[in-house]
Amino acid sequence: MLWFGFLACTGSSAIELGGGRPEDTDDGRSGVEVRDTAPDRLPGDSSPDTGEATGVDDPDLYLPGEIMELSLDLERGAYDALRRDGREYVEAALGWDGRSWPVAIHIKGSSSWQEISEKPSLVVDVNRVDPEQSFRGTRKFYLHNDCYDPSQMSETLAYGFYREWGYPASRTTFVHLTLDGEDYGLYTLVEPHEDPFLEEWFADPNGNLYENRDAYCDVDDLRCMEVEQSDEGSDEAIGRFGAASKRSGSEWRPAVEPLLDWPRFIDSLALEITIVHWDSYSYDLSNYSVYHEPSTDRWTFLTQSMDLDFGYRPWSYPNCGEYGMDIDKYTMGSLAAGCRADEACMAELVERVSFYADQLEAADGAARVRELDAFIGEAVKDDPRRYWSDREYDTHVECLQQFFVDRPAQLREWVAAQGG
Repeated sequence: MLWFGFLACTGSSAIELGGGRPEDTDDGRSGVEVRDTAPDRLPGDSSPDTGEATGVDDPDLYLPGEIMELSLDLERGAYDALRRDGREYVEAALGWDGRSWPVAIHIKGSSSWQEISEKPSLVVDVNRVDPEQSFRGTRKFYLHNDCYDPSQMSETLAYGFYREWGYPASRTTFVHLTLDGEDYGLYTLVEPHEDPFLEEWFADPNGNLYENRDAYCDVDDLRCMEVEQSDEGSDEAIGRFGAASKRSGSEWRPAVEPLLDWPRFIDSLALEITIVHWDSYSYDLSNYSVYHEPSTDRWTFLTQSMDLDFGYRPWSYPNCGEYGMDIDKYTMGSLAAGCRADEACMAELVERVSFYADQLEAADGAARVRELDAFIGEAVKDDPRRYWSDREYDTHVECLQQFFVDRPAQLREWVAAQGG
């Protein structure tokens, strides 16, 4: 979800992949652990290694090591309907492995918006037509066109790090899409923040979920916080949360700490810094949701649309590792700024950045990029609707490898400057 209008995007195989993974560690913090990941997974993937856990004929949608061949065949009149208003659902037939599911789809995105005749990102709702059905264990998924990411790796890498390090984040996989018989190329399939996601990460998944709908929208402004899930039946909790977020000085931490899953809050700030996820809550008030767990009355920040990470901002900084690198500018969100102004919170943030510097180094992101290049590189270059040239793809892949070599030392330098 980008909010700048001056640059808009324009116009099956299976393998076993190895790669460096950090050793399974537990740093002793309540609710935070680094998850174990098997070495034969797709780089960045942390879904359970269950094989065909949901049945031989219907394996898990997020099994690693596969570029799925999916097709969408629109119902009569649906193509023209999407041309008129792409945000309205239309019916289609989802095809995979010789089988078919009736589904509903619509176009998604803001500045990444593309018409149905180009290469749009899509929402695929599997049980909107038939509430009883699912597709490979899921009821809804997103197909992202990755139009800002020359490598088409960013979401897989970024979400994968979050999940691997124990923070709530979506699963991903890769799809080769055919729509009405036309080749639409390679997509990243992303898990939405819906009930199955909440059930995985929260003991109580029956709370309210809000997404920032507009640019520069903070948690205290209900006019721009869009309700995604309203199981609690009122906005009373977010009203209290928003009011607390605006406290300052000695009143700030006593007001906000009881309302936040505190370890996750510190981690959310540290993770955005670690992977330079500048298109985020703390850097530019973008691409986040907040979930309220009613049984604990605590809030968790969730990130989304992670196609711009690793210091990359294509419309003004053509290389990764350039934009959003200044750690001291991750203060736009009121809660991020409040943490920086609170001595104890700042000390915790510095400690977590130091911790994640070690995790990032151990993860060997450069090796993961090389594995992903071997896995999807040919599919990226064969995509007839791609946005980037072969040279731009190759340059960005090289840049990402260098980012992962350089970033741990940059983080440690900042930590040392804070006295950590």
